[in-house]
Amino acid sequence: MILAPFKAIRPRPHQLKFWVNRQIGETASQNKDLPDFLSLIQPESNNTVQIRKRLHAFLQQEVLVRDPNPSLYLLQIQSGNSKWLGFIGCVQARKLNTGEIKPHEDIENSRVKTFKEYLKNTQLNAEPVMLCHPPNKELEEICNQFTNSKAFAEFKRKENDYKLWRIEHPILIDRINTVFKSIDSLYIADGHHRCFSSLSYSKEDKTKDQFLAMLLPHDQLQIDSFCRMFNNLNEMRIDHFIAELSNNFMVERLSAYKAPKNAFEFSIYIEGNWFRLTSKRDQSLTPTLSRIPTNIIYEDIAKPILNIHNLQKDKRISYIHFEYPEQQIKESVDKGEFAFGLQHYPIPFSDIVATVEDSDLLPPKSTHIKPKPLHGMLIFDFLSQ
Repeated sequence: MILAPFKAIRPRPHQLKFWVNRQIGETASQNKDLPDFLSLIQPESNNTVQIRKRLHAFLQQEVLVRDPNPSLYLLQIQSGNSKWLGFIGCVQARKLNTGEIKPHEDIENSRVKTFKEYLKNTQLNAEPVMLCHPPNKELEEICNQFTNSKAFAEFKRKENDYKLWRIEHPILIDRINTVFKSIDSLYIADGHHRCFSSLSYSKEDKTKDQFLAMLLPHDQLQIDSFCRMFNNLNEMRIDHFIAELSNNFMVERLSAYKAPKNAFEFSIYIEGNWFRLTSKRDQSLTPTLSRIPTNIIYEDIAKPILNIHNLQKDKRISYIHFEYPEQQIKESVDKGEFAFGLQHYPIPFSDIVATVEDSDLLPPKSTHIKPKPLHGMLIFDFLSQ
Protein backbone atom coordinates (compact mmCIF):
# COMPACT_ATOMS: atom_id res chain seq x y z
CA MET A 1 0.00 0.00 0.00
CA ILE A 2 1.26 3.47 -0.91
CA LEU A 3 0.03 6.72 0.64
CA ALA A 4 0.73 9.24 -2.10
CA PRO A 5 1.63 12.84 -1.30
CA PHE A 6 -0.49 15.54 -2.93
CA LYS A 7 -0.52 19.30 -3.45
CA ALA A 8 -3.19 20.19 -0.92
CA ILE A 9 -5.43 23.21 -1.32
CA ARG A 10 -5.94 24.69 2.12
CA PRO A 11 -6.21 27.95 4.06
CA ARG A 12 -3.13 29.44 5.66
CA PRO A 13 -2.43 27.88 9.08
CA HIS A 14 -3.74 30.81 11.13
CA GLN A 15 -6.99 30.86 9.11
CA LEU A 16 -7.70 27.14 9.35
CA LYS A 17 -9.96 27.43 12.40
CA PHE A 18 -12.25 29.90 10.64
CA TRP A 19 -12.25 27.97 7.35
CA VAL A 20 -13.61 24.76 8.96
CA ASN A 21 -15.87 26.43 11.54
CA ARG A 22 -19.08 25.48 9.72
CA GLN A 23 -19.48 21.81 8.83
CA ILE A 24 -22.06 19.99 6.72
CA GLY A 25 -25.04 19.00 8.84
CA GLU A 26 -24.18 21.30 11.73
CA THR A 27 -25.72 24.60 12.72
CA ALA A 28 -23.20 27.40 13.05
CA SER A 29 -23.35 31.08 12.23
CA GLN A 30 -21.25 32.44 9.40
CA ASN A 31 -18.93 35.40 9.74
CA LYS A 32 -19.66 37.26 6.50
CA ASP A 33 -16.15 38.74 6.49
CA LEU A 34 -14.47 35.32 6.57
CA PRO A 35 -15.12 32.91 3.69
CA ASP A 36 -15.26 29.29 4.87
CA PHE A 37 -15.60 25.80 3.45
CA LEU A 38 -19.40 25.91 3.23
CA SER A 39 -19.22 29.19 1.33
CA LEU A 40 -17.06 27.30 -1.19
CA ILE A 41 -19.34 24.30 -1.75
CA GLN A 42 -22.72 25.95 -0.91
CA PRO A 43 -24.50 22.63 -0.42
CA GLU A 44 -27.92 24.29 -0.24
CA SER A 45 -27.58 25.49 -3.86
CA ASN A 46 -27.20 21.94 -5.22
CA ASN A 47 -25.07 23.37 -8.04
CA THR A 48 -21.75 21.54 -7.97
CA VAL A 49 -20.63 22.94 -11.32
CA GLN A 50 -20.08 26.39 -9.75
CA ILE A 51 -17.76 25.07 -7.02
CA ARG A 52 -14.67 25.15 -9.24
CA LYS A 53 -15.37 28.75 -10.20
CA ARG A 54 -15.54 29.73 -6.55
CA LEU A 55 -12.40 27.69 -5.87
CA HIS A 56 -10.52 29.61 -8.56
CA ALA A 57 -11.71 32.91 -7.07
CA PHE A 58 -10.62 31.89 -3.56
CA LEU A 59 -7.17 30.96 -4.86
CA GLN A 60 -6.91 34.26 -6.74
CA GLN A 61 -7.87 36.15 -3.58
CA GLU A 62 -5.44 33.98 -1.54
CA VAL A 63 -8.23 32.88 0.76
CA LEU A 64 -6.81 29.47 -0.11
CA VAL A 65 -3.31 28.45 -1.15
CA ARG A 66 -1.95 25.40 -2.91
CA ASP A 67 1.01 23.43 -1.52
CA PRO A 68 4.03 24.05 -3.78
CA ASN A 69 5.26 20.47 -3.26
CA PRO A 70 3.39 17.17 -2.88
CA SER A 71 3.06 16.51 0.85
CA LEU A 72 1.61 14.10 3.36
CA TYR A 73 0.01 15.35 6.55
CA LEU A 74 -0.20 14.00 10.09
CA LEU A 75 -3.40 14.94 11.90
CA GLN A 76 -3.93 14.67 15.65
CA ILE A 77 -7.43 15.03 17.10
CA GLN A 78 -7.86 15.09 20.86
CA SER A 79 -11.14 15.04 22.75
CA GLY A 80 -10.79 14.73 26.51
CA ASN A 81 -8.74 11.62 27.18
CA SER A 82 -9.19 10.29 23.63
CA LYS A 83 -6.48 10.97 21.07
CA TRP A 84 -6.28 9.96 17.42
CA LEU A 85 -3.29 10.21 15.08
CA GLY A 86 -3.38 9.46 11.38
CA PHE A 87 -1.54 10.17 8.14
CA ILE A 88 -3.42 11.92 5.33
CA GLY A 89 -2.60 11.37 1.68
CA CYS A 90 -4.03 9.70 -1.42
CA VAL A 91 -4.76 6.04 -2.03
CA GLN A 92 -5.48 4.25 -5.31
CA ALA A 93 -9.16 3.39 -5.76
CA ARG A 94 -8.25 0.21 -7.63
CA LYS A 95 -7.07 -1.29 -4.33
CA LEU A 96 -10.76 -1.97 -3.63
CA ASN A 97 -10.71 -4.45 -6.53
CA THR A 98 -7.53 -6.20 -5.41
CA GLY A 99 -8.73 -6.70 -1.85
CA GLU A 100 -6.04 -4.44 -0.39
CA ILE A 101 -8.82 -2.12 0.79
CA LYS A 102 -11.63 -4.05 2.45
CA PRO A 103 -15.19 -2.74 2.99
CA HIS A 104 -17.34 -4.01 5.83
CA GLU A 105 -20.75 -2.45 5.08
CA ASP A 106 -23.09 -2.68 2.12
CA ILE A 107 -23.54 0.37 -0.10
CA GLU A 108 -26.45 2.02 -1.89
CA ASN A 109 -25.79 2.34 -5.62
CA SER A 110 -27.78 5.57 -5.98
CA ARG A 111 -25.56 7.28 -3.37
CA VAL A 112 -22.44 6.02 -5.15
CA LYS A 113 -23.77 7.51 -8.38
CA THR A 114 -24.54 10.85 -6.70
CA PHE A 115 -21.03 11.06 -5.18
CA LYS A 116 -19.46 10.12 -8.50
CA GLU A 117 -21.28 12.95 -10.27
CA TYR A 118 -20.01 15.31 -7.57
CA LEU A 119 -16.44 14.17 -8.28
CA LYS A 120 -16.89 14.62 -12.02
CA ASN A 121 -18.28 18.15 -11.59
CA THR A 122 -15.89 19.42 -8.94
CA GLN A 123 -12.74 17.28 -9.39
CA LEU A 124 -12.26 17.66 -5.63
CA ASN A 125 -12.00 15.50 -2.52
CA ALA A 126 -12.49 17.52 0.66
CA GLU A 127 -13.18 14.84 3.28
CA PRO A 128 -10.73 11.96 3.76
CA VAL A 129 -12.01 8.40 3.86
CA MET A 130 -11.02 6.71 7.13
CA LEU A 131 -8.89 3.60 6.57
CA CYS A 132 -7.45 1.56 9.44
CA HIS A 133 -4.52 -0.81 9.74
CA PRO A 134 -2.90 -2.96 12.45
CA PRO A 135 -0.86 -1.07 15.06
CA ASN A 136 2.74 -0.57 13.93
CA LYS A 137 5.69 0.38 16.16
CA GLU A 138 7.66 2.16 13.45
CA LEU A 139 4.69 4.33 12.50
CA GLU A 140 4.27 5.14 16.20
CA GLU A 141 7.91 6.26 16.34
CA ILE A 142 7.46 8.48 13.30
CA CYS A 143 4.31 9.99 14.84
CA ASN A 144 6.17 10.66 18.09
CA GLN A 145 8.90 12.56 16.23
CA PHE A 146 6.29 14.91 14.84
CA THR A 147 4.12 15.28 17.93
CA ASN A 148 7.20 16.33 19.87
CA SER A 149 7.80 19.14 17.37
CA LYS A 150 5.87 22.33 16.61
CA ALA A 151 2.71 21.73 14.60
CA PHE A 152 2.16 23.32 11.19
CA ALA A 153 -1.28 24.41 12.41
CA GLU A 154 -3.28 23.95 15.60
CA PHE A 155 -6.66 25.13 16.81
CA LYS A 156 -9.62 24.20 18.99
CA ARG A 157 -13.11 23.52 17.68
CA LYS A 158 -15.94 22.66 20.05
CA GLU A 159 -14.56 20.02 22.46
CA ASN A 160 -11.73 18.92 20.15
CA ASP A 161 -8.13 20.05 19.79
CA TYR A 162 -6.58 19.72 16.32
CA LYS A 163 -2.89 19.66 15.40
CA LEU A 164 -1.61 19.29 11.85
CA TRP A 165 1.92 18.60 10.64
CA ARG A 166 2.96 18.88 6.98
CA ILE A 167 5.43 16.27 5.67
CA GLU A 168 7.06 17.35 2.42
CA HIS A 169 10.61 15.96 2.62
CA PRO A 170 10.95 13.01 0.20
CA ILE A 171 13.07 10.98 2.67
CA LEU A 172 10.37 11.20 5.36
CA ILE A 173 7.64 10.37 2.84
CA ASP A 174 9.63 7.35 1.65
CA ARG A 175 10.17 6.20 5.24
CA ILE A 176 6.43 6.33 5.92
CA ASN A 177 5.61 4.46 2.73
CA THR A 178 8.23 1.80 3.41
CA VAL A 179 6.12 0.89 6.44
CA PHE A 180 2.80 1.06 4.59
CA LYS A 181 4.16 -1.22 1.86
CA SER A 182 4.55 -3.91 4.51
CA ILE A 183 0.84 -3.71 5.42
CA ASP A 184 -1.17 -6.18 3.37
CA SER A 185 -4.60 -4.60 3.64
CA LEU A 186 -6.59 -1.71 5.04
CA TYR A 187 -10.18 -1.71 6.29
CA ILE A 188 -12.65 1.06 5.53
CA ALA A 189 -13.65 2.50 8.89
CA ASP A 190 -15.78 5.35 7.54
CA GLY A 191 -16.55 6.50 4.00
CA HIS A 192 -17.74 3.45 2.06
CA HIS A 193 -19.76 5.45 -0.46
CA ARG A 194 -16.93 7.90 -1.07
CA CYS A 195 -14.58 4.97 -1.67
CA PHE A 196 -16.83 3.26 -4.18
CA SER A 197 -17.75 6.49 -5.96
CA SER A 198 -14.03 7.08 -6.49
CA LEU A 199 -13.67 3.56 -7.84
CA SER A 200 -16.64 4.06 -10.16
CA TYR A 201 -15.20 7.36 -11.43
CA SER A 202 -11.77 5.80 -12.00
CA LYS A 203 -13.39 3.23 -14.30
CA GLU A 204 -14.58 6.11 -16.50
CA ASP A 205 -11.29 8.03 -16.30
CA LYS A 206 -8.23 5.94 -15.45
CA THR A 207 -6.21 9.10 -14.69
CA LYS A 208 -8.47 9.73 -11.66
CA ASP A 209 -7.57 6.60 -9.70
CA GLN A 210 -7.02 8.26 -6.31
CA PHE A 211 -8.99 9.47 -3.34
CA LEU A 212 -8.15 11.37 -0.16
CA ALA A 213 -7.69 9.11 2.89
CA MET A 214 -6.61 9.22 6.52
CA LEU A 215 -4.82 6.08 7.74
CA LEU A 216 -4.70 5.24 11.43
CA PRO A 217 -4.34 2.11 13.63
CA HIS A 218 -7.56 0.24 14.32
CA ASP A 219 -6.89 0.21 18.06
CA GLN A 220 -7.42 3.98 18.04
CA LEU A 221 -10.91 3.72 16.59
CA GLN A 222 -13.83 4.53 18.85
CA ILE A 223 -16.71 2.37 17.62
CA ASP A 224 -20.22 3.31 18.66
CA SER A 225 -23.66 2.41 17.32
CA PHE A 226 -26.44 3.99 15.31
CA CYS A 227 -29.82 3.62 16.98
CA ARG A 228 -32.55 2.08 14.83
CA MET A 229 -35.66 4.28 14.89
CA PHE A 230 -38.87 2.87 13.38
CA ASN A 231 -41.83 4.89 12.11
CA ASN A 232 -44.60 2.32 12.62
CA LEU A 233 -45.48 -1.18 13.80
CA ASN A 234 -46.66 -2.50 10.43
CA GLU A 235 -50.31 -1.93 11.47
CA MET A 236 -49.96 -4.08 14.61
CA ARG A 237 -51.15 -3.20 18.09
CA ILE A 238 -48.34 -2.81 20.59
CA ASP A 239 -49.29 -5.93 22.54
CA HIS A 240 -49.25 -7.96 19.30
CA PHE A 241 -45.88 -6.49 18.39
CA ILE A 242 -44.42 -7.43 21.78
CA ALA A 243 -45.85 -10.93 21.39
CA GLU A 244 -44.16 -11.24 17.98
CA LEU A 245 -40.85 -10.14 19.51
CA SER A 246 -41.09 -12.94 22.06
CA ASN A 247 -40.72 -15.50 19.27
CA ASN A 248 -37.05 -14.57 18.84
CA PHE A 249 -36.27 -12.73 22.07
CA MET A 250 -36.78 -12.93 25.79
CA VAL A 251 -38.70 -9.72 26.49
CA GLU A 252 -38.35 -8.02 29.87
CA ARG A 253 -40.08 -4.78 30.85
CA LEU A 254 -37.65 -2.50 32.71
CA SER A 255 -38.38 -0.03 35.48
CA ALA A 256 -35.68 2.22 34.00
CA TYR A 257 -33.37 2.35 30.97
CA LYS A 258 -30.47 -0.10 30.87
CA ALA A 259 -27.88 -0.10 28.08
CA PRO A 260 -27.19 -3.36 26.21
CA LYS A 261 -24.34 -5.32 27.81
CA ASN A 262 -23.46 -7.57 24.86
CA ALA A 263 -24.23 -8.27 21.20
CA PHE A 264 -27.35 -10.31 22.05
CA GLU A 265 -29.01 -7.65 24.21
CA PHE A 266 -31.09 -4.74 22.91
CA SER A 267 -32.78 -1.80 24.61
CA ILE A 268 -36.15 -0.83 23.12
CA TYR A 269 -38.37 2.11 24.04
CA ILE A 270 -42.03 2.01 23.05
CA GLU A 271 -45.18 3.76 24.35
CA GLY A 272 -43.49 5.14 27.45
CA ASN A 273 -41.72 1.95 28.50
CA TRP A 274 -38.22 0.51 28.24
CA PHE A 275 -37.78 -3.17 27.49
CA ARG A 276 -34.74 -5.41 27.33
CA LEU A 277 -34.64 -7.88 24.46
CA THR A 278 -32.30 -10.84 24.77
CA SER A 279 -31.83 -12.83 21.58
CA LYS A 280 -32.62 -16.54 21.74
CA ARG A 281 -29.91 -17.24 19.17
CA ASP A 282 -27.04 -19.58 19.98
CA GLN A 283 -24.22 -17.24 21.03
CA SER A 284 -21.62 -19.53 19.46
CA LEU A 285 -23.14 -19.12 16.01
CA THR A 286 -20.94 -19.08 12.95
CA PRO A 287 -20.51 -17.33 10.57
CA THR A 288 -19.90 -14.13 12.50
CA LEU A 289 -22.66 -12.22 10.70
CA SER A 290 -25.23 -14.39 12.51
CA ARG A 291 -24.22 -12.86 15.85
CA ILE A 292 -23.79 -9.26 14.64
CA PRO A 293 -26.44 -7.20 16.50
CA THR A 294 -27.50 -5.11 13.49
CA ASN A 295 -28.03 -8.29 11.49
CA ILE A 296 -30.07 -9.80 14.35
CA ILE A 297 -32.28 -6.68 14.28
CA TYR A 298 -32.76 -7.07 10.54
CA GLU A 299 -33.38 -10.83 10.45
CA ASP A 300 -35.44 -11.17 13.64
CA ILE A 301 -37.34 -7.86 13.81
CA ALA A 302 -37.26 -5.65 10.72
CA LYS A 303 -37.81 -8.29 8.05
CA PRO A 304 -40.17 -10.87 9.65
CA ILE A 305 -42.25 -8.57 11.87
CA LEU A 306 -42.18 -5.16 10.15
CA ASN A 307 -41.83 -6.38 6.55
CA ILE A 308 -38.75 -4.18 5.98
CA HIS A 309 -36.54 -5.80 3.35
CA ASN A 310 -34.47 -2.93 1.97
CA LEU A 311 -32.47 -1.33 4.78
CA GLN A 312 -31.06 1.35 2.49
CA LYS A 313 -34.28 2.65 0.94
CA ASP A 314 -37.16 1.83 3.27
CA LYS A 315 -38.34 5.10 4.85
CA ARG A 316 -39.81 3.31 7.89
CA ILE A 317 -36.37 2.89 9.44
CA SER A 318 -33.93 5.68 10.33
CA TYR A 319 -30.36 5.45 11.60
CA ILE A 320 -29.39 8.07 14.17
CA HIS A 321 -26.29 8.30 16.31
CA PHE A 322 -27.32 9.61 19.71
CA GLU A 323 -24.71 10.82 22.17
CA TYR A 324 -27.25 10.27 24.95
CA PRO A 325 -29.47 7.40 23.76
CA GLU A 326 -31.56 7.06 26.91
CA GLN A 327 -32.72 10.66 26.73
CA GLN A 328 -32.78 11.12 22.96
CA ILE A 329 -34.58 7.88 22.03
CA LYS A 330 -37.23 8.61 24.66
CA GLU A 331 -37.71 12.20 23.49
CA SER A 332 -38.01 11.20 19.83
CA VAL A 333 -40.62 8.52 20.55
CA ASP A 334 -42.56 10.60 23.09
CA LYS A 335 -42.83 13.44 20.57
CA GLY A 336 -44.37 11.05 18.06
CA GLU A 337 -41.48 11.25 15.61
CA PHE A 338 -41.08 7.45 15.78
CA ALA A 339 -43.13 4.49 16.99
CA PHE A 340 -40.18 2.97 18.83
CA GLY A 341 -36.41 3.13 19.10
CA LEU A 342 -33.84 0.39 19.45
CA GLN A 343 -30.27 0.54 20.76
CA HIS A 344 -27.72 -2.23 20.19
CA TYR A 345 -24.31 -2.99 21.64
CA PRO A 346 -21.34 -1.50 19.71
CA ILE A 347 -19.72 -4.00 17.34
CA PRO A 348 -16.06 -4.67 18.20
CA PHE A 349 -13.47 -4.35 15.46
CA SER A 350 -12.57 -8.03 15.79
CA ASP A 351 -16.12 -8.98 14.75
CA ILE A 352 -15.95 -6.58 11.81
CA VAL A 353 -12.74 -8.28 10.61
CA ALA A 354 -14.20 -11.76 11.17
CA THR A 355 -17.32 -10.85 9.17
CA VAL A 356 -15.21 -9.60 6.24
CA GLU A 357 -13.05 -12.74 6.40
CA ASP A 358 -16.26 -14.77 6.15
CA SER A 359 -16.91 -12.87 2.86
CA ASP A 360 -19.95 -11.16 4.42
CA LEU A 361 -20.91 -7.50 4.80
CA LEU A 362 -22.58 -5.84 7.76
CA PRO A 363 -25.99 -4.15 7.34
CA PRO A 364 -25.82 -0.41 6.60
CA LYS A 365 -25.03 1.97 9.46
CA SER A 366 -23.73 -0.81 11.69
CA THR A 367 -20.93 1.32 13.12
CA HIS A 368 -20.49 4.96 14.08
CA ILE A 369 -16.77 5.62 13.97
CA LYS A 370 -14.69 8.30 15.63
CA PRO A 371 -12.61 10.30 14.84
CA LYS A 372 -14.37 12.37 12.19
CA PRO A 373 -11.91 14.58 10.25
CA LEU A 374 -13.29 17.99 9.38
CA HIS A 375 -14.61 18.73 5.90
CA GLY A 376 -12.39 21.05 3.89
CA MET A 377 -9.33 21.06 6.12
CA LEU A 378 -7.26 19.71 3.22
CA ILE A 379 -8.59 19.57 -0.32
CA PHE A 380 -7.33 17.15 -2.97
CA ASP A 381 -7.66 18.59 -6.49
CA PHE A 382 -7.58 15.96 -9.25
CA LEU A 383 -6.52 18.61 -11.76
CA SER A 384 -3.36 19.77 -9.96
CA GLN A 385 -1.55 16.49 -9.35
